[in-house]
Amino acid sequence: MSTITFTVKSEETQAVLQDRHQRSGSDSEMAIAAMHLFSDLSSGTRRASVDIQTGSADPVAASGTLTLVSAVATDAITIGSETFTFTSTPSTENDVEVDGATDADDATALAAAITAHSVAGQIVTASAVSNVVTITAKQKGVVGNFINLSSADGTITASGANLTGGTGGVTEAGVTASLGL
Repeated sequence: MSTITFTVKSEETQAVLQDRHQRSGSDSEMAIAAMHLFSDLSSGTRRASVDIQTGSADPVAASGTLTLVSAVATDAITIGSETFTFTSTPSTENDVEVDGATDADDATALAAAITAHSVAGQIVTASAVSNVVTITAKQKGVVGNFINLSSADGTITASGANLTGGTGGVTEAGVTASLGL
């Protein structure tokens, strides 16, 4: 099975779009609302641009690892645009309490901080096994391959500069049609 993704960019407000397309109860009603949208766009009674992308079936999420060996306070890692810093006195959501007792404890604390983070937690999940934290993109497909993963410290080793292995999903290039404009 393959996918086709339509992204409609409309001048209508978010409230109007939600009212029109999310209040529909059944799958049939949502399909009918979408059919009316495209009918209105093709007849020129509504205006929008439509991005159309195709993709392969069964997309795979990108992932990467962080390996901790004797992490200390001030060690830091970056995921996307968020930097997490080990500290003995955490005071922000980007601080990770360094236990120092075992690398497994520190890896567990880092995974929990990443998953609970208000920004990073929206784009990745993290899990720890022993001293290794596995970071996995929430959005399956090639898009996850663009998520930065780095460490500037010798005690934490990143598997690469970005998450890798994301395949499938929508293609990077699509076509745009301007309708009713």
